[in-house]
Amino acid sequence: MAGPEATHCARHPKVESRLGCSRCGVIICPRCMVQSDVGARCPDCARVRVHPALRLDALTMARAIGAAVLVAGATGALWGLVFFQVDSIPYLPWAVALGIGYLTGQAVAASVNRKRGRPLQYVAAAGVVASYVVASLVASAALSPALTQPALRLIVPDVFLLLAIVVGAYLAASRVG
Repeated sequence: MAGPEATHCARHPKVESRLGCSRCGVIICPRCMVQSDVGARCPDCARVRVHPALRLDALTMARAIGAAVLVAGATGALWGLVFFQVDSIPYLPWAVALGIGYLTGQAVAASVNRKRGRPLQYVAAAGVVASYVVASLVASAALSPALTQPALRLIVPDVFLLLAIVVGAYLAASRVG
């Protein structure tokens, strides 16, 4: 007794398949198959939807970027004015970077009503890096006020401060991920 003949997938005409949608009977291949409680379904019958917490539009991204820029500017200015001058305290750069990471992540998450997604993680992590850039510019301007263009002179972080910034960025990304 022979099985059903192999036919071609409705969405991928070059792929042979013997699998049909359990609702409408359209031939589907394993790439476009959606497994449901009642069997294999085509994407149309499965009605695959993005969860509302993961749905991001332009306004949501603009609010996230605005929150990250606002927090980066405020924390970066404070970091540059206060904490760059007292860097002899052990573990202070780590505490500052982790605190800025937490604040940035929370601000981005609150601004987008607790939505989640990879683009928001990138925005939050970039906010921590931007905070360091602002802090570096503020500190370089405060250390040498005679310098006419402080944007050209960034304070280069050592390995431990760079690692603290990376961990802070990870913490910020994990708050919205």
